[in-house]
Amino acid sequence: MKAIESMRSSMHIGSRAAVCLLAAGFAASTSSAAGAESILLPQDAPHYRTGDNWTYLWSDLLSGKSKTITQTVTSVHADGSASLQIGPGGGHVELTSEANVIPNEAAQHACGIALHFPLRAGTRYEADCQASGEAGTTVLRRAQCEVQGVEEIKTRAGSFSAIRIRMTGVWSPQSGVGGGPMEETLWYAPTVKRVVREEFQGRMAGKGAPATTATELVRYAVKP
Repeated sequence: MKAIESMRSSMHIGSRAAVCLLAAGFAASTSSAAGAESILLPQDAPHYRTGDNWTYLWSDLLSGKSKTITQTVTSVHADGSASLQIGPGGGHVELTSEANVIPNEAAQHACGIALHFPLRAGTRYEADCQASGEAGTTVLRRAQCEVQGVEEIKTRAGSFSAIRIRMTGVWSPQSGVGGGPMEETLWYAPTVKRVVREEFQGRMAGKGAPATTATELVRYAVKP
């Protein structure tokens, strides 16, 4: 059970870092249009600006717990990455030039690895990472990612034309027993510069009820 709790918390950015969104009443339209894909794909990495900010709602569907987290760009670095101020409560995380949140002491549950630009439909790549769980354990993730195309996605922040990335793989604790399969889907919206919705499921050795978490964009303000 401890392994599942560690996995559940480590897989998702308490920001993104949170990151990364399955909530009742918010369904994605699968009516992707070829014209939309031609506009959005291939897609270059985002360009952040100081003051860009995003607020996410993170939910654990098994426990019913949820929390809202705001991330604001405080500085942009020469390599295109950015530093984010996390609120409420303070703390910082780093956002890579490819819109992936990386873990640090302020958001040790962050494990953002799924975006690799340009996001061309049909592109496949591997993504590995590790993150710390609440009990101090380290969880390793290894996944195969596929850029599946463009679709309209509805969130609390509005509707967006987003690029969908599907991840399938395994998670395992660095020490001890446990681990199992995992699945994750993300929707990246170029106009927002971030993932606007994320859905995750992971099982202990493929058995029992899956640990299910969701992250959804609530509001945002970004500069061109």
